[in-house]
Amino acid sequence: MSILDVDCGDGYLSRSLCSVSPGIRVTAVVTDLTEATVARLVPARGVIYVPDLPAAGRRFELTLLVDVLERVEEDRRFLKRLVWQHVAAGGHVLITVPAFPSLFSGRDWFLGRYRRYRLKELREVAAASGLTVLSSGYLFGSLLIPKFLIDRCTKWEGTQDPGASPLGGLVSRLLACLLQLENAMMIVLARTGLVLPGVSAWVLCRSRVPSN
Repeated sequence: MSILDVDCGDGYLSRSLCSVSPGIRVTAVVTDLTEATVARLVPARGVIYVPDLPAAGRRFELTLLVDVLERVEEDRRFLKRLVWQHVAAGGHVLITVPAFPSLFSGRDWFLGRYRRYRLKELREVAAASGLTVLSSGYLFGSLLIPKFLIDRCTKWEGTQDPGASPLGGLVSRLLACLLQLENAMMIVLARTGLVLPGVSAWVLCRSRVPSN
């Protein structure tokens, strides 16, 4: 399977996918190739790090946009161009974004986000870009209230990131496992029609655009 991971961060997701199967090949786009960024990019078999999107016409069976669209000013134009130039006919696109405009805070601004999305809005953006939404939902439902309270009680000056969590390694791993279980449950429920709210929204789509 050929995968395009747009704005892959430190490449963790790309490397994780390649560890699942040796047949997966990931082109991971790193938007900021500074020395510090390069130092975080762990080499992995099947992963190729590139500074920009490939040339138009190179197409992929799966395209990942994990927390990307909210940092693009013209999100619809960007997604439509990406679908028409890089998604194979019948190829899949997975998109995640921060959810609910009412939760927009100084931290969102600090992270370079232009917006947060309602699930309906995200589905509309996907549909307008040549995609058919197969399933959709939210993630991290248990973090809704904590996020709202923390953002309203924290003053963000936009000068520094809060950094790593002060929680110990064991507690952090336990919380990560609980959140994974919660997300798995929310995905299953969403696919049966019961959509529970959460701080992140997602859509899984298939391209309607024929490859030229």
